[in-house]
Amino acid sequence: MAKQQNVLIIGSGWAGSTLQSNLSTSKYAITVISPSPTTPYTPLLASAACGLYDFSLVETPVRHESSPVNFIQGKVRTIDFEKKTCRCRPFFHGLEDERFELSYDIVILAPGCLNQTFGTPGVVENACFVRNVADAMVIRQRIADCFEKASLPGKTEQEQRNLLHFVIVGGGPTGVELSAELCDLFNQSFAKLYPHLKAKPTIAIHDVAPNILSVFDAKLQEYALSSFSKRGVQIVTNSHIQRVDADSITTAEHGRIPAGLVIWATGNRCTRLVESLPVRLTPRLPRILTDSFLRVYGKDDQVLPDAYALGDAADIKDASLPTTAEVACQKAEYLAKNLNTRFDSPFKYEQKAIVAYLGQRDGVVAGEENNLTGQRAWMAWRSKNFWWTRSWRQKVLVVVAWILDLVVGRGIAPV
Repeated sequence: MAKQQNVLIIGSGWAGSTLQSNLSTSKYAITVISPSPTTPYTPLLASAACGLYDFSLVETPVRHESSPVNFIQGKVRTIDFEKKTCRCRPFFHGLEDERFELSYDIVILAPGCLNQTFGTPGVVENACFVRNVADAMVIRQRIADCFEKASLPGKTEQEQRNLLHFVIVGGGPTGVELSAELCDLFNQSFAKLYPHLKAKPTIAIHDVAPNILSVFDAKLQEYALSSFSKRGVQIVTNSHIQRVDADSITTAEHGRIPAGLVIWATGNRCTRLVESLPVRLTPRLPRILTDSFLRVYGKDDQVLPDAYALGDAADIKDASLPTTAEVACQKAEYLAKNLNTRFDSPFKYEQKAIVAYLGQRDGVVAGEENNLTGQRAWMAWRSKNFWWTRSWRQKVLVVVAWILDLVVGRGIAPV
């Protein structure tokens, strides 16, 4: 029996998680190093933040009883591609000064991206992000806090409306679905839970671009705008946010706008690791440049030995693929298959249908052949959410959550 090769996977997001679950554990000794011991199901985070799903349904641990994969909760600081070693540190408070080294035969870079604030003052301190379950938990608590503050005796109507104005920055699928879930929550469960505040909550999507849902065609964009207009969701395009404060945002076009909660759902930036590596990077959002076999290009434009990159932190030369879970999963499945057997063909991305939820069982789907809107699009969105989960236990519990929502309301506001 041939000796196992040591595979080091950097990152536990969609790319790293999909790769580790598909690699042969008889052929490879797999180690995953990541600051997070779980993989979030990012397309479900908006729903979880608004009480549709329990948080345990929207992430999965890296460690499994049935898997021999080794996990280390830490961060890679530097990589020596010639010696095939990584210098790392633990990701725990109080252990920041400790260092350790990992060696590998094959390294796979999938560290993901960080939130891009574009240097806007106050974003980090005052806005919420939507990258993981911890973020979703904060959003859920902040929503509840806004309603409870607005319910305090002595609050004027204007103070209540200010507290209950929710701003979403980013008009992509994440920002749009967050707005849709908030709209459902406010018009259904919270309308009964806080009847004295009914009709006072408002939602606004701000985006610097001239349109929301830019990945969809013009007809679907118009449909989404019409759908949100019927629900009272304000769409503010060409909006340049200058600062975010604890109780407001300030834009170049409209000045100060009071807000109880600001959710920042736009922009990616690369990690320090990616910035520091001696590899070729793409312009604008720096991403690790690879060939069509996902092999990493060094600074001299030569492929580095036994080094691969995928996920949001990487892109194929001349491909300009989006930073989505779909791309990450397809790349990971391709790389696992080829490492398990042999590289016989380059990676080719297959565009799947793109879905977005608009609220109240409405949605849009940019299909491979036909576009969908309305309830059929909502059903397609629900179906895709179902298949994002990895285990059958989670799939069953997702369906249970749908039924409970229909019968007794959301967990955030049960009947």
